[in-house]
Amino acid sequence: MFRSALLLSAALAVPAAAQTADDATTIGSLDGTLDGVQVAYVIVDGEDLPTGWSETDTGIELTLRAYPADGPQGEDDSLTVTVTADPSSRQGEMQSGEVTLTRNGDTLTATDEAIDLTVNSLEVTGDSLLIEGNIRATMGPGEADLSVVSDEGVTLSADLQATVIRDE
Repeated sequence: MFRSALLLSAALAVPAAAQTADDATTIGSLDGTLDGVQVAYVIVDGEDLPTGWSETDTGIELTLRAYPADGPQGEDDSLTVTVTADPSSRQGEMQSGEVTLTRNGDTLTATDEAIDLTVNSLEVTGDSLLIEGNIRATMGPGEADLSVVSDEGVTLSADLQATVIRDE
C-alpha cells in the first residue's frame, strides 16, 4: 500500500551546496541500497535539469535528479524522483509519485503503489524547500504492475536529504 507521512519539524541541516564538474550544484544526497547493494547518489540542480519544486492545485510537486556519487553525471546513469504531496496538514497525503532509474541503457520505473515515501522533515522558507526522509521504491520495466513489497523488480531503499529551490 502506498503511504506517506509528512511531519513538520525543525530546520533540516543540509550540507553546503557544492559545485560539480558539469556546472550543476549538489543540493543533497540519497544514500541506501539498490537491490541490496550499497549506493550513494548526489542530488543536483542546474540549467537543463528537472530538479525543483512548485505549488500545484493538489499540493507541492517536487522533482529531484540524482547521479551516482562516484561516477559521471549523465542521462545514461541517473535517478529521478517526482512526488506530489498535499502539505495542508501535519500528516500530509501523497497524491502521486514516480521514480525512474536509468542505468546501462535500461530504464526502470516505479509509480504510486510501488513507492513508499516517509518525510521526517519538510520546511518551506521563501523559495527553498528543505526535505529529509526515506524512500523505498520497487521499479520495473515499462508499465510493470508492482507494489512497494513486490518480490519482482529492482528495489531502492534510501535516506534522502535536499534543499530545493522553487521552479520559476
